[in-house]
Amino acid sequence: MDSICKFAVLRYVPDENREEFINIGVVLHSPEENFIDCIITTNFSRVSTFDDEIDVNFLKIVLSGVKEDFSKNSTVSGPSFKDTSDFYYLEKATSIYVNQLQFSKIQLFKSSDLETDLHNLYKTYVHFEVQKNHRLTEIEVKSIMNKVIRTKISNADLEKNLKIDIGTELIELDYAYRTINDRIKVIKTFSFDYTNRGSKQATLLAKEWAYNFNKMKEKSNLIQKFDTNDIDLTTLIYVKDMTKNISIALKILKEETQTFEAHDKTQIQNFADTMVSEMKLLS
Repeated sequence: MDSICKFAVLRYVPDENREEFINIGVVLHSPEENFIDCIITTNFSRVSTFDDEIDVNFLKIVLSGVKEDFSKNSTVSGPSFKDTSDFYYLEKATSIYVNQLQFSKIQLFKSSDLETDLHNLYKTYVHFEVQKNHRLTEIEVKSIMNKVIRTKISNADLEKNLKIDIGTELIELDYAYRTINDRIKVIKTFSFDYTNRGSKQATLLAKEWAYNFNKMKEKSNLIQKFDTNDIDLTTLIYVKDMTKNISIALKILKEETQTFEAHDKTQIQNFADTMVSEMKLLS
């Protein structure tokens, strides 16, 4: 069963006046499950590059205290059972961090696997430490969106994993729904989270889907499916690092669909929020 959760990203802010920061950890709290835990970086090489005047040893000492504040296994000064059951504990506990260590805006979602989601959040936000084979996939992009959607709607006319026959094969689109303006919106998600060398895959994928989108229009498959011409075909594309190949891939897709780029998890969530806000509710 899904539990309501909150999370916040821990940031190192060397100088507030410059409004620059680097993500160094994530904390996850579920009041329903009396769960709180955090993952904090143990790799300070990029932090040192970001701020060459940092005292790394002192930062490690400070972060050990942060770990105590947000760890379910803390034995010294960590949160009590009463604390972890408090719906607003995360807001209270993070509000005291206002100098070089600060927390992002707290976000809400639902989870059925707290430990896994904590690690996925860390992988998403503290991305520079993640191995190349653990980058953000299309499945994970959809998972982020689904958590937002499940939290905020219960009776919208939303269809997932929509299959369309284009003659040579069945292709799958991720979401379809009727908007409050009585249009049909169909969405396909992509993740172009590749290394520079692997980014050639993005152009190949874009060409494949440009063909698929063109075939759908040519055969009027979507019009037949929804019995209307008022259809908006949209792609959400997660891009972590822009390369020449990915830039070409985006250009190819933009010729066939309305395209939105997301460069971090918050932008993916914002896109899902927009979806929710424009869905027509069932009467």
